[in-house]
Amino acid sequence: MTRPVYLTLGRIVKVHGVQGEVKVACFAECWLPFQTLEHLWVGPPEGPLRRFKLEAGREHGRDAVLKLEGVDSAEAASGLIGQEISIPRTEAPAPPSGAFYHYDILGLLVVEGERPLGSVREILETPAHDVFVIQGPTGEWLLPATHAHIRRIDVAAGRIEIEPMTGLVSPSSEGEESPEAV
Repeated sequence: MTRPVYLTLGRIVKVHGVQGEVKVACFAECWLPFQTLEHLWVGPPEGPLRRFKLEAGREHGRDAVLKLEGVDSAEAASGLIGQEISIPRTEAPAPPSGAFYHYDILGLLVVEGERPLGSVREILETPAHDVFVIQGPTGEWLLPATHAHIRRIDVAAGRIEIEPMTGLVSPSSEGEESPEAV
């Protein structure tokens, strides 16, 4: 799976005040890791992106309020509503130890021992923990992203090693084991 060139940080949801600030719904848990950025790329999800100097940014709950250079009125800011805020992947801060960006997980092969079970097709965010949607040879199944279920995530090797579990894997009609939906 090809990794994206840009990391999408959030979407502009509304104008904030009259000086051209915008409120951004962050896709990350908070804005804090991105507060030292100097530039942001703004545009619709399908592109193209335009580079803006970040004049100021602050957390506003789980959202962020940003002031972009050249956007100096509520009218100018309103033209950005619905557009995404991104940065080049190479400028993304490293996630905390044991955490991963979603796009680093998407496409990874899930294995039990050396037996391939499928690859991560989608990630569902739930209040308790993320759930990986795995597309395998026998169909789609769900893998809770918890230490109890996952032994190791090795992005460089392109694989997720899971703990051997009854409940996630069961015998098929041919006597081989295949993943089931949980």
